[in-house]
Amino acid sequence: MRVLTDEEKAALRVESFIFHAVHHGQPEPTLHDGVSIGGFAEFFIERVVETLRGNRFTFDTGSTTLRALRGIEADPATFVEASKDLARRLHRTEGHEMPDGRFKRGILMVTVLSAGPRRFHSLIKYDHGERVIDIVERGSAAVLEEVVNPLTQNRKALQKSALIELDDAGGQLVVVDHSKRSGITDFFRGFLGVRRAQAEADLTKAVERSLRKTVQTHAAELPPEIGSQWRQRLRDIAARRREFEPDQFFGDLFGANDTAALRATWRGQLAANEIDGEQFTFDPDALPDTGPTRYRTAENIDITVPAAARDRFNWERQADGSVVITIRAGALTQR
Repeated sequence: MRVLTDEEKAALRVESFIFHAVHHGQPEPTLHDGVSIGGFAEFFIERVVETLRGNRFTFDTGSTTLRALRGIEADPATFVEASKDLARRLHRTEGHEMPDGRFKRGILMVTVLSAGPRRFHSLIKYDHGERVIDIVERGSAAVLEEVVNPLTQNRKALQKSALIELDDAGGQLVVVDHSKRSGITDFFRGFLGVRRAQAEADLTKAVERSLRKTVQTHAAELPPEIGSQWRQRLRDIAARRREFEPDQFFGDLFGANDTAALRATWRGQLAANEIDGEQFTFDPDALPDTGPTRYRTAENIDITVPAAARDRFNWERQADGSVVITIRAGALTQR
């Protein structure tokens, strides 16, 4: 999905909004014919904007959700009935209610939004605990108030959300699934009918490109152990963490060298490589080949350290700014 500018975020408007109660222990969802969003529009727009920090997906051919959203685009009068069909599908698996407790009680919010000429669809599964049935019976206005109040205290109650922009090829989605933050649960994937926009190998390589450009941009201010060894540090972090989360990775790699300018460059590079907000599992085969590490001293002495001998090489900066280099070798040959 093309990034929303700050101006487009500010211009977001709700065109249609409804919700239905799902996963509340009944054979069928509790469906509504209409819900007035009242003064809560801005609140839900903010929740939609938060979804932009999610993972990118595209629709599979034959996605039932895509077909429903295309129907709404073709005829806005079908919005309510299409939303009910979506709620029925979310409520059930292969035609059966879900009694195993894997999916928490909640509501499905379906929203159509616009920002200038751009149109979006938002699907949010909000976990609402035991209160759903009682609240629904008291009327939709009461539900909105009950939903908004706990949301301000627990944003993760927005358990699953998808922001969708349709296009000629199908559509582009940004998805947040708190049950599997580095990807998407099989259930939500099946409901949406989607696949990851980029493979994990491509995402891993995009991190490498983003990191390389960030280090190059700030080479003068970064210590040599980062400037010359960032590839190895990337491999080490990937082996230890396995999953990529942008802020956590940044802290692991740059540590105390964090500056506002460095962080801005990093975020800018993530956006340039279209992985801002993405979380995923590293593909080990796509990580950079570290190869030999090369150094040059102020006296123009060149040192090449093969990857296999990296544990035999060490350097330490002294108080006067000089560097003591230690190479532990089994033998030394002059060439």
